[in-house]
Amino acid sequence: MSQIAVSQIELDELPALERGRRSFEQINDTASHKADVATQNEIFTETRSARSRIFVDAISVERAAEPQARRLGLRIGSVYIEEEILYLLGSCMGFFAAGLSDTATGANLPSIQRHYDLSYEVVSLVFLAGFGGYLTACMLNSVLQNAIGTRWVLLTAGVLYAGGSLLIAFAPPFPLVMVALTVMGFGNGFYEACLTSVVAHFENSRFMNIVYSFFGVGALSAPFIIGAFAKAAIPWNLYYWFPVSLGAIIMATHFVLFRQYVIPTEAETEHHTIRARFTQLTRMRITWVGMVLIILGFAITLTLSNWLTSYLIEVKGAGADISRYQLSMLWAGITAGRMFFSLPYIHVRDRLGNTLLLALLCGAITALWATKANASNWVVIGAAGFFLGPNTPAILSIVSIRVPPRLKGAAVSITIGSGLIGAALGPLLFGVAVGKIVPGLEVLPPVIIVLSTLSALTFWAIPPREKRD
Repeated sequence: MSQIAVSQIELDELPALERGRRSFEQINDTASHKADVATQNEIFTETRSARSRIFVDAISVERAAEPQARRLGLRIGSVYIEEEILYLLGSCMGFFAAGLSDTATGANLPSIQRHYDLSYEVVSLVFLAGFGGYLTACMLNSVLQNAIGTRWVLLTAGVLYAGGSLLIAFAPPFPLVMVALTVMGFGNGFYEACLTSVVAHFENSRFMNIVYSFFGVGALSAPFIIGAFAKAAIPWNLYYWFPVSLGAIIMATHFVLFRQYVIPTEAETEHHTIRARFTQLTRMRITWVGMVLIILGFAITLTLSNWLTSYLIEVKGAGADISRYQLSMLWAGITAGRMFFSLPYIHVRDRLGNTLLLALLCGAITALWATKANASNWVVIGAAGFFLGPNTPAILSIVSIRVPPRLKGAAVSITIGSGLIGAALGPLLFGVAVGKIVPGLEVLPPVIIVLSTLSALTFWAIPPREKRD
């Protein structure tokens, strides 16, 4: 039985002779058909393994398609540091340097005025000196980032920052001090605009508060160091050797950290010109509201910071060293405020939250204006800084989240560049007014209160956030 069955199978597989002789092509067709059937059987029997291979291949393709920034980072032993954290570290260092320079001029203002025997009107020109460089750098930042890359913009900023500091370190004639401050303004402008653009592309908007916290750390460090110099009778110009050294260290760090940084962009808008981007931004309401807010915010911060030392010495009777330490207290409060409001469980509403913070700032400044005790100044100055701290990063975050990703770099540059109007004109116009009115420096608190009130009202003009896919 078994032999007969086997013979029957073999006969079925062979061409039947009684059907006549087949052509060579027909035999080939039969063989091809059987090969196809065999192939289909193999595929069917290996479906699971094939699906597994396809799944693995899909994962490999997906991983290969991920942005390069996701695959880069730093491994120290078993600890892996993502590239975004490295960029945040580099940004914090640049902001620290910018903050250090930002308050050094105000803290050294009495020493500069005494060294060169200048009036209030003339010494106020130091605030205008850095304005031109700072504004030009902010306007050029977006163009240069696309032309030469972020790393080279940061290295240029470091050279300008350290070069300007080096010139002031030799206490040159006052016109050269103005030139040096202008050069430093270029460096600070590139640092702040370029690094703010980097942080604005991060998914976590709270990083903006973190980097501006380091701006505050630098800003509180400068008056502390200058106050120690004043107490030890060390010449004021020797302080500038510190930012020279710091600039060299930051340049080396940025050269390493940003060597492979690429500005995030949208593929369909790569060919949009800079002019087209700026034109699109000028048609957006948030651009103009953000400009007004940042002008007022910078005017409040820089007018208070740059003239507080002179106010404490001449109106409150504080010592040369104590006044600088109290300026450090202001920036300690600013730093603490920025760190506190960057915590994940703290959320400040765009309109109501920032209005309340500015109202509390007005209350602290009123207390500084009304109290005579020097001991209470420490508390109210620190409180004023705490409520003022979140203002600038909040404005930048509000603007950046309301514009498309391709416009964030240009939006940040425009916003910060506009803020320089307040940063320069606020302290400058205040200094000119102080030299011409009888109360003099006593008008500092009411000026800050008026500016804060205007800023609080402007926050209510912020347009609602548009939903994007």
